[in-house]
Amino acid sequence: MNDPLNRCLREFFVVYLRRQRALSPNTIKSYRDAFKFLLAFTARRNKTVPTLRNLDAKTILAFLCDAEERGNGAHTRNQRLAAIQSFFKYLGIHRPAFKRQAELVRAIPMKRALVKAVESLTRGELEALLAQPRIDTADGVRDLAILTFLYNTGARAQEAADARLCWFDFPQKTVDILGKGSKRRITPLWPATIRLLQLYCDRHRRKPATDASGLLFINQRCGPFTRFGIRAIVKKYLRLASASCPSLAKKRLSTHSLRHTCAVHLLESRVDPNVIKSWLGHASISSTSRYLDTDLNHKRRILEKFGPPSYVESSSLPEKAETTDTLLDWLRAL
Repeated sequence: MNDPLNRCLREFFVVYLRRQRALSPNTIKSYRDAFKFLLAFTARRNKTVPTLRNLDAKTILAFLCDAEERGNGAHTRNQRLAAIQSFFKYLGIHRPAFKRQAELVRAIPMKRALVKAVESLTRGELEALLAQPRIDTADGVRDLAILTFLYNTGARAQEAADARLCWFDFPQKTVDILGKGSKRRITPLWPATIRLLQLYCDRHRRKPATDASGLLFINQRCGPFTRFGIRAIVKKYLRLASASCPSLAKKRLSTHSLRHTCAVHLLESRVDPNVIKSWLGHASISSTSRYLDTDLNHKRRILEKFGPPSYVESSSLPEKAETTDTLLDWLRAL
């Protein structure tokens, strides 16, 4: 009997992911990469062509351990596991003979990952960043427009790369962004952002190649930007800005930091979190809360407003309290 792995994977990617779920190309590529690595690992491990029966829970766990040993973090490990489990969910429904195998793979738990705080830029650091592009050149005007668009809208790198001229309503000063999960959101633009974008479009935007027709930002080869190209531009100017603003060099910053900075500055301006959720295009308020939870200065200002209880502030506390630790005390404190 021929092994059904080849056919099942093709059906999963072409019929299920692309046609039925209509996932974005980037999500499909992420799933594809997970299976490229998994099949290569299984072939090395078994020294034979992988089969569907080979891809059991034991093999998947070994693959995940190997990924971590190669320096991948828990987030990458979980991302690959999610792709594999999605396939086995599909498999269990459409191939009942593999139902038990699918259940065991889907029972593999996600690994708890340390969520790193995303750092934001202060107003001064943001000004230093925006001062870097040379606005006496066409590319400099374009790059300043990209940086300003990212900060004004809180857009993701992919959203900036995908930005189309038809998204913009310059008279109304808005942009209708098609974002993650094919969700649309309308975001207001500052008059200064509008002027900069119009200057770029009218005088400095390259004539696009066929595959970039209608896109706002055009690269040096007259083609479309990828999210990696947008990230490279942001990284370049963060590096340049750190020379005049040394505090930037002490932070772990990326394109996503501009999105986070947008959220933090909106919070500092006392914008309601639900409005920020809509602004950034989050599916739930919990996603917005993760962005806003890292604004330490805002927390300190709030703390100063209500202060400590008067009893705690005025009491004379002993320098060292007597301890009577027992095993139960230790367990309670654990």
